[in-house]
Amino acid sequence: MNFFKNRNIYGASLIVFVSVITTLSNTLTHLLPKDFPTEEILFFKVGMGLCLIMLFHIRDFNTLIQTDMLHWQALKGFAGAIGNWFWIASIQVMPLADATALSLTSAFLTTIGAAYFFFERINRWILLALSIGFVGVFLILCPSAMIFSFYAFFPLFSAISLSVSSLIIKRVSLKDSSNTTVFYLMLFMTLFSVGPAFWNWQTPEINQLAMLIMIGGLYAAGQFALIEAYTHATAGFLAPFKFTRFPLAILSGFFLFGEYVTWKTALGGSLIIASYYTVIKAKSVPAYFYTKSNSTAI
Repeated sequence: MNFFKNRNIYGASLIVFVSVITTLSNTLTHLLPKDFPTEEILFFKVGMGLCLIMLFHIRDFNTLIQTDMLHWQALKGFAGAIGNWFWIASIQVMPLADATALSLTSAFLTTIGAAYFFFERINRWILLALSIGFVGVFLILCPSAMIFSFYAFFPLFSAISLSVSSLIIKRVSLKDSSNTTVFYLMLFMTLFSVGPAFWNWQTPEINQLAMLIMIGGLYAAGQFALIEAYTHATAGFLAPFKFTRFPLAILSGFFLFGEYVTWKTALGGSLIIASYYTVIKAKSVPAYFYTKSNSTAI
């Protein structure tokens, strides 16, 4: 179709597709019993993904595993496993919209982290972004809100861990291909989750096993789609479409679980998204702080 000949439109369509299947995966996780071991869900999620990636690359497996940055790949996998554990634990007990809104902080946390670790420019727009994001988080975590509990912090812990993983990806992508990066991400996440999963193993029922397999398949499909999207389209064009998972989470929570969205969650999520675009604005404005790569003010 001529519509998909535009590389950016094709990439954006894939990002929306990722948001849809991510919402489906989160919905399935939400459907599992609240006391089902989080470690076991994580193991199925990444283990299935690893198997599918190995099957898909069976003919070029020797090329797939070649890397000179194994220690960084392992660290990335550890951060990814921690981030996914917190995320799964949060959506097992929290309303989908609230958890998703808080998880959106990973977008601007990654950008701000890049400013520090990769010597990208820092200016007053960064501080404004932090302020906007903080207000959004505070609205959702307000102690008077009905969702307030220790679990409410789990999406934030997840966002921090996944931001670390994303920053490491930025480093390893200088030498390793996207397919190699995803393979090692899945491999190390599986290795880090297998022990805790079997320590807390709960034999799933047939319907639960089917949901666990579907969660793993959806996660793998999402990873492949992300690679394809960023291969064909520019990151700047794709950025707005990543936030479609917020309204999808609202709709999923309402129609499937009867979860009503408070004005604080809606406004807080919108402010967190706005903080990301404030960071993007920062890239076009001269910095006034010192950076580690330059001893003079910029």
